[in-house]
Amino acid sequence: MNKIKESIVLIGGGGGVYRIAHFLKRIRSNITTIQTTFDHGGHSGQLRDERGVLPPGDIRQAILALADDKIEPTLRKLLSFRFEPQNGSSLDGVTMGNLFLTALTEITGSLPSAINTMCQWYGVKGKVLPVSLDDADLCVELNDGSIIKGEGNIDTRSIDDDRTIVRAFLEPEAFIYTEAYQAIVNAQKIVFCPGDFFTSTIPNTLVNGFKDAIEETKASLICIVNVMTKKAETDGFTATDFARVLLKHIGCDNFDAILCNDPACISEAIIVKYSEEKAHPVVVNNDELSKFAERIIVRNFADQTGNIVRHNVKIASVIASL
Repeated sequence: MNKIKESIVLIGGGGGVYRIAHFLKRIRSNITTIQTTFDHGGHSGQLRDERGVLPPGDIRQAILALADDKIEPTLRKLLSFRFEPQNGSSLDGVTMGNLFLTALTEITGSLPSAINTMCQWYGVKGKVLPVSLDDADLCVELNDGSIIKGEGNIDTRSIDDDRTIVRAFLEPEAFIYTEAYQAIVNAQKIVFCPGDFFTSTIPNTLVNGFKDAIEETKASLICIVNVMTKKAETDGFTATDFARVLLKHIGCDNFDAILCNDPACISEAIIVKYSEEKAHPVVVNNDELSKFAERIIVRNFADQTGNIVRHNVKIASVIASL
């Protein structure tokens, strides 16, 4: 299959960028991912604290997503392999890909060099870029005025905590990585991917220079709205809320297109399961949403395999056709 060499930049973090990149690479060959580098939870956070490196988790997932599908299967498994708990071993919960990137960072002297090396090993045709090389923590202010510092602390907030996020910021300030800036400026399409909204998507927009890059680019801006809400971050959010808050952070009035899952497609079993975590299908109001985009596309984009809701492969063909 001949792939159109169209410059597409995916912005986000974690599983959201992974799925979009993994699907899209089959029909587009010039994909750049830009990930947040402010995680402070799990093994990534531990490596950050102990070794002084930027958290490698989201970068690792993007490399795996864009890796050549012909790569030997064991090598793919090795990049995502996580050690199961075993009698309190120091390797419990450790991900091999994170160790690879950390080792390569120390060997090559920088995270970009480490990423480039691993991309060569795994046959990545596009680019994987950190949004910033600065060491900063994500912070949020809640509606009672309190501050939570650290991505991990924000992400794991109790579902019984009814306070809402009113502001996100970085401490200290961070500046956009030069290559990430240029990728945004030169892109033809920029896709804001789904994922944990305030801990994966929004952090990218908080670095100094991000808004400048968006203002300079002539790219089409595409927003993919989450399928489900998340209690700690987006409780009660509609598709309009996702679009409005994201536009405020990137300094724009409108997207060229907003892609939403049709909530009517979510099975009752999934709704019941997610309601245990106080999460619900994101409601789409076309009349309200049309104020924020030239095109609103609402379809069944939900993969509900294994009682977990994620975006399915259909999302890639829609992005490519816009």
